[in-house]
Amino acid sequence: MTAAGLLTLVTGITLATERHPDPTAEAHRLLGLAVEGVSPRTWG
Repeated sequence: MTAAGLLTLVTGITLATERHPDPTAEAHRLLGLAVEGVSPRTWG
């Protein structure tokens, strides 16, 4: 498995199992993740 494949797998598992009390904030975060992608520059 490549590093990109592993990152995609971990991201998918995390997104499938996380729970947020505020659906609007969650939707904005997921949209940002989908648009920007997962990048070391966005890890904060």
